[in-house]
Amino acid sequence: MTVIDVYYRNQGELPSDYLLRCAAARFAGLDPAEFETVREYGKKPYFRTHPEIHASVSHSGGIWAAALTRDGPVGLDIQLLRVSPRRESIAGRYFHPNEAAAVSSSPDPDRTFSWIWCRKEAAVKLSGRGIDGEFSSFDTTVPEPVSVFGSPLVLLDFRLPGREDIFACAAHEASFTLRLYPLLTDSE
Repeated sequence: MTVIDVYYRNQGELPSDYLLRCAAARFAGLDPAEFETVREYGKKPYFRTHPEIHASVSHSGGIWAAALTRDGPVGLDIQLLRVSPRRESIAGRYFHPNEAAAVSSSPDPDRTFSWIWCRKEAAVKLSGRGIDGEFSSFDTTVPEPVSVFGSPLVLLDFRLPGREDIFACAAHEASFTLRLYPLLTDSE
């Protein structure tokens, strides 16, 4: 079975690319200097010298996280629970009708909105596509696998230790398990 490692920490002033290199180094058992992070507009970061390692990065609420695996593309999103008076209009515009209905009928609509948004972001990060006109074309509230842009994928919700206010979701093309690791940088 596929294993996806998720590294997380308070981001502070540290650059995301630096943290990603540190996470990749820990994942691969190599020196961070071995990893050159490449970012192309609108695409996931990748490692020029280690294309066999797939990564997805997210940050919210001062927390940074990255998912890493050798078993194909991965998507990751973390989302701070947000209270928003605009949640229903945003859900009506960007969510599948079933997801928008789940938000409007929920006893805790802010929590439901944040959970669905997190799942949708993980799915599109896996697909390599962003929030576009088709973001509302798939429903993340259905049983697994979820069909996203015509491809089945598995979404796994989880929590980061000590952060009940942050939703987290990983996405992959097949069933997987997660391992969570707090990330220390090379200077810690």
